[in-house]
Parts: sequence; structure tokens; C-alpha cells
Amino acid sequence: MQLMGTFKYIILWLASIWKAAHSLFYLKWTIRNFTDNATECHHCLTGKTAIVTGGNSGIGYATSVLLASRGCRVIIACRRDATQQKEAIMKLTGNNQITTKRLDLSRLESVRQFAQDIAKTEEKIDILVNNAGIGATSQRVTEDGLNTMMQVNYFGHILLTYLLVDKLKVSSSPRVIFLSSLMANVHDLTVDNLNETNFKMDATKTASHYSNAKLCSILAAQEMSKEFQNYGIIVNSADPGIVKTSIFDSSYSVDLENHWSTKIVLECLLLLFKTDAYFSAKTILHLAASKDLEAGSHYFRCRVFETPSILKDRRFCSEIWQKTKQLLLIDS
Repeated sequence: MQLMGTFKYIILWLASIWKAAHSLFYLKWTIRNFTDNATECHHCLTGKTAIVTGGNSGIGYATSVLLASRGCRVIIACRRDATQQKEAIMKLTGNNQITTKRLDLSRLESVRQFAQDIAKTEEKIDILVNNAGIGATSQRVTEDGLNTMMQVNYFGHILLTYLLVDKLKVSSSPRVIFLSSLMANVHDLTVDNLNETNFKMDATKTASHYSNAKLCSILAAQEMSKEFQNYGIIVNSADPGIVKTSIFDSSYSVDLENHWSTKIVLECLLLLFKTDAYFSAKTILHLAASKDLEAGSHYFRCRVFETPSILKDRRFCSEIWQKTKQLLLIDS
């Protein structure tokens, strides 16, 4: 009995340490969230070409505006017509070098067609912002046999980046930026559920897949940074914070079990931590323009921020990364 009591005490003690550690993380995140994040980088981006996936709305749109305001040529890659947004950006910034191209991340063939188009029309790509994403979907699996949420938020961007490597290599200071989220810290990712296709479609699973995709975005920045360092390609991930964008609207529009409980949680997060899209996009601008960066790192409010502890496990990261390449038929 005494042994059982001691064992129970140890378990409770370890649990309290774990809880305290996570409490400290969220406290640091909250403090950073509301601090000034104006980038100290004031470099002109004239002569640079950037691709912003999902650059027609939300943080992607704000990013496109900030890049264009520095003189950057911006290619908005999205699945909808973005003519109106293109014209608005040109009017706001006085930069007429804004173009749009169709890209549907839920179809890998669309990703390949987009990359082929870029290969034919562009001499180089200086900045690739992997921003596009969805918060919910009623489609369980894509035509490619991949989990829809994971493909749009993660797999599609991985394939796109590899297909554009040759164009990035030509740049004098190429950058790749993956958009992540605070939600990466509540993941349940394993090699087995990386591409989960047989599951009950409800709000819990949707949140799980979204969180896993955002963790994978940080992991991708770590792993790609190592692979691409010989090419001079700087790869990082960014947490934009919590912003009311169309991703929330997509989460609300899909009819899922426990839909209302999810909406309540999201609205509470917005009420407590919401920031402006342009404020959040400054971190992306910093990663696109600054000459003082730590490659492979995760940034929040223009400074390096800690990542989920699981990403310190080299075996875990390697297994997830190799499985990702296997699913996308990418040669190691």
C-alpha cells in the first residue's frame, strides 16, 4: 500500500510539473502576443519575386500588401479569382507588379501544373510564403488519397516547395516560410495518423488534423532547412497569432458534430487574443526581408520562439518527414 501511495505521489508530481511547464509556455506566448512586433528590417524588396499561397484573403492578403509595399513583385496563388484583390493591392501600394495564378492545394495535379507554369514564366523565385489553409472541411479524403485537411494545410505545400526548388536556387537570398499556429501545441500527431483517412468526421477530429498540420509546418521548416542549406535557401516557420480570417468562417460553415462547442472555443480565443492581420503579417515580412535570421527556426512576433517539445525528438521528426516524402512520392 505504501508503495502504491508513493507511486501515485510521483505521478501527481510529474503531472504538476508538466502542467506548470505548459502554463509557462502559454504565459510567454500571451506576453509576446501583445508586444510590439515591428520588424527592424527596412530592406527594399524591389527586384524580388514572391509567391504567396492564399494571398487573396486574411493574413495572406496582408502579407501580399506588405511585400508589395516594399517593391516586391507578388504572385498571388489561390483557387479563386483574385482580380479584385490584385487591383486593391496595386491601388494601396502603387506597385503594379501583382499577378494571380490558380492553385488548388487539394489537388496535387493542380500543384504540379502551377509549378510547371512558374518554371516556364519565371526566372527565379526569391520568397515562397506557404500560407494557404482551411479550418474545416466536409471532405474526408482528396482524389490523391490524402487526408483533406492535411493536404491543403501541409502536404500540398511540401510538394510545391520541392517543385520550386530550382527556381529558389537561382535567387541570391531565397526564403521559404511556412505558416503555423499556436494550435500546433495541442497536436496528437503520430506516424500512423499523419495521413488518417478512416475516421468519424466531427469537430474533434477536425481540430486534431488542423493542429497536426500546423505542427508539421514547423517540422517541415526544420527539416527543409537542413536539406536546402547547401543551396542557400533559408527556411523558417511563423506563428501569426490569432486573427479573425476566412479560416474561421470555413470552420463555422461546415456541418460537424460538436460544431457549436468548437465555435464557442474559437470565439473565446478571438475575444482574448485577437490581433490585426497586418500586425500578424509583419513576422512574415521579417522572415522574407531580414538578413539576420536563424534558419530552421520558429518565429513569433519577429523573434525566435520555442517549438513544441516533440520536435526535439530526432527520431520522431525523421519518421514523420520520411513518411511525408513517401506519401508524396518525393525522392529522399
